[in-house]
Amino acid sequence: MYIDTHCHLTFPQYKEDQAMVIGNAKKAGVKKFINPGVDPISCRLVVDLAKKHPGVIFASVGFHPYEAQEIKDVSLLESLVKSSRPPSRDPNGFRVKPGMTTIVAIGECGLDYHQYKGHDALGRKENQKQLFKLQLKLALEHNLPAIMHCRDAYEDFFGVLDNLPNTPRGVIHCFSGGLQDLRDAQKHKFFVGIDGNVTYSKHLEMIVPHIPISMLLLETDAPFLTPVPHRGSRNEPKYIPLIAKKIAELKKITPREVEEATTKNAQELFGI
Repeated sequence: MYIDTHCHLTFPQYKEDQAMVIGNAKKAGVKKFINPGVDPISCRLVVDLAKKHPGVIFASVGFHPYEAQEIKDVSLLESLVKSSRPPSRDPNGFRVKPGMTTIVAIGECGLDYHQYKGHDALGRKENQKQLFKLQLKLALEHNLPAIMHCRDAYEDFFGVLDNLPNTPRGVIHCFSGGLQDLRDAQKHKFFVGIDGNVTYSKHLEMIVPHIPISMLLLETDAPFLTPVPHRGSRNEPKYIPLIAKKIAELKKITPREVEEATTKNAQELFGI
């Protein structure tokens, strides 16, 4: 069994054939999905989708760093998390067996400075850092892992984490850092997500062999980052085995070893 730990099944690219996309992924051996929200609308949608597919699709609620100019608090996320928790007692006050929670993580949250290349970023980076901190604190308060985004911002990313009294469990989604960033991730006991760009990125070809298999998670980030040989078309969770195959090639192990280790890692982090 594979687990796609980061795909955006509620995005408009799947409006016409979402059910088919999920079914095709299952046929390819991808049996569970983590579906992160990135803004207020998608956060509600991912929760609704998870409720329709209990035990198969799980929601993560968060605000992408690109939302930092508009969003200044995480009250919506907190409300969604609280409402997703199954009751511990029935209406008569008797304890009931806890059900499967809908929301298993906070995120996608983090820092993304790529958009500021060649543009004035005065104050905007601080807005991103503040929104990131609020979501990390929310993850800690609710004992949830964080799904963290970092692009062209690793120094500030780890700076935010190092300045907090505690940091949540979590994964650095679509890891693109160098060896020092990998060491920093290890220090924080984070997992790192590897996506379809591993099939065409020279940088990842050099980095992936150094990533302990105990840190690895498989992600598609669908509909983005489609792996070779499908690059240029819409990405789907059914391509997870292609990512596993490339990781196995780079680490000189078998695809089955990648499958088993990453599934175990995902189950450990998200409790699914």
